[in-house]
Amino acid sequence: MAVFALALTGCSSASTDTASTAIPAEATVPTTTTLSTSAVASDEEPLVLVAFGDSLISWPDRPDAGVIGLYAGMLEEEFGVPVDVRSRAVWGSSPTQLLNALGSEGVQADLAEADLVLLEIPMGDSAGPFSTATGWQGRDPADCGGDDNQQCLRDYLAQNMASVEAILAALTATCDPSETLIRALDVYQLQVEDQITMGTLQLTKPYWEAAQAFLEETSAGYGIPVAQVYEEFMGPDGTDDPQGRELVVADQRHPTQAGAQLIAEMIHDLGYDLAG
Repeated sequence: MAVFALALTGCSSASTDTASTAIPAEATVPTTTTLSTSAVASDEEPLVLVAFGDSLISWPDRPDAGVIGLYAGMLEEEFGVPVDVRSRAVWGSSPTQLLNALGSEGVQADLAEADLVLLEIPMGDSAGPFSTATGWQGRDPADCGGDDNQQCLRDYLAQNMASVEAILAALTATCDPSETLIRALDVYQLQVEDQITMGTLQLTKPYWEAAQAFLEETSAGYGIPVAQVYEEFMGPDGTDDPQGRELVVADQRHPTQAGAQLIAEMIHDLGYDLAG
C-alpha cells in the first residue's frame, strides 16, 4: 500500500489568502512527507476526490470509465474505502473558466471536504490560435499575426502560463498540499494526425511543450507532482501520433479506453506522499 495519511477533514483549514501562499520563483521544491495509512484503513468514511479539467479526463462520463472514474477505482483498491467523486471537469472549458470557477461557492464547498484533488488544465484556449496558425480547415495563418504568423501562438502561451500560475496559487490557497493530496497531469497535443499531414507539427509543438513544461515547473514549486502524459503519448521528441498507438480516438482529442487507463495509472504511480 502506498504511504498516505488522510485527515478526512478537507481543505477548510487552509488559508484563503492566495497572495500569502504563493511560492516565490526562488523557493526550493518542498520535500514529501511520509505518513501512516492506519487512519485510512480504520475509517469507513469515503475519500472525497475533487477533479478539475475538461472532457479529456471526464469522457466518457461513467463511474467505471474515463480517467477520473478509473483513477477513483484505483484509489478504492489502494485504500479499501469508497471514493466520493466530485467532478468539476467542464467539457470545452478554458483555463480562465477554471480559475473563475475556483472562487464559486459550490467548488469551495467541495474543496472544503476534499481529501484528494486532481488537476488537468483545460485546453479550450488552444483551439483558436492553433487552428489559425496551421491554416486548419481553410483558415489564413496570416490572421495569427506577427511577421512570422505566430503571434497568436505567443499570446496563447503567455495567457496559458498566467492562468496556470493563478490556478495553482488559488487552489493551494484553499488546499494546502501538505495536508491535501493534489495531483496534476500535463496533456498530449491535439489534432496531431492532421498536423503531421499538413506539416505544421514542428510549428506548434514548441508552444505546446512550453505550456506543459511551465505547468510542471510551477507545480513543483508547491510540491505537486505532475504525470507526464505529454511525453508518454507524444514520444521523447514530441512527434509521435498517439492515435497510431490507439491511445486517442478518431476525433484526435479524447483518449481511448486504453489511453484513459494509461493516464490513470500514471497518476496512480505518482504515489500518495503529501508535500512536505
